[in-house]
Amino acid sequence: MKHLLLDGNNLLFRARHACARRSYDNVIVHTFFRSLKPIIEKFSPDYVYFVMDGYPKKRMEMQPDYKGTRVYHDKDGFRAQKKAALNIIKECVPFVVARHPEAEADDVIADLVLAGIPDDHEKIIVSSDTDFIQLCQDAKNAYLYNPIKKDFRDVPEYPYARWKALRGDSSDNIPGIRGIGNKRAAQLLEPGRLEEHFKKFPDHRQKYLQNLDMIALEPLTKLERSKIECSFPELPLETLREAFTTLKFKSMIEDKSWAKYSRPFMELKDGRKYLT
Repeated sequence: MKHLLLDGNNLLFRARHACARRSYDNVIVHTFFRSLKPIIEKFSPDYVYFVMDGYPKKRMEMQPDYKGTRVYHDKDGFRAQKKAALNIIKECVPFVVARHPEAEADDVIADLVLAGIPDDHEKIIVSSDTDFIQLCQDAKNAYLYNPIKKDFRDVPEYPYARWKALRGDSSDNIPGIRGIGNKRAAQLLEPGRLEEHFKKFPDHRQKYLQNLDMIALEPLTKLERSKIECSFPELPLETLREAFTTLKFKSMIEDKSWAKYSRPFMELKDGRKYLT
């Protein structure tokens, strides 16, 4: 069995940036749905999960300025188009749509990969977020596909979450330990060297452990797993064509175009059982 785990926000933002210089009605929605087909077609999965972010409660409690350097704007109408795309996904596309109200997509995907989906099933995560590299190290048959470069991420020999805890993550506003960059972080993860470093710089230990708690992805508790909101559409796939018709996506609704577009989606199954 093959499971495809889509980082929903990541893919929607990717569609937004891909059409930054184009302007027509629902351009982000159009670009997003055009980008979905080749991904599904490439991997021919049995199950697809479209996972969205909730509020990162744990990380915000630990660090109130988590992701505080990100600049948000809505000049291109992204919020409305994101909502429209998500509604279509929920109602018309045979994906399991999942979201935890107090956790990020990373946490739900981690729970699926580490605890929900059997070890002998293939698990392909689709995202440009490198945090998922750690899951490729911690789980069997787990792979990270970068939809921008259109290839699989290399997995380093050193433990990725511990390496990132040392050098930090500027994209999430998680400062690293002063004086430690990429190369030095990898060197410190050689046997015995990290403890030796902490003996010389004891204040670095607490920062490292705090960062590791922010970055490391682990299975959810049974209670937290019960809070995951998930759905699978009951309507036939033909309703997706109707949605495209309403949005005037002419290139995707003509008979030949629709037959070609819809084919990869037709055999997808309901995978909600792996989230409970």
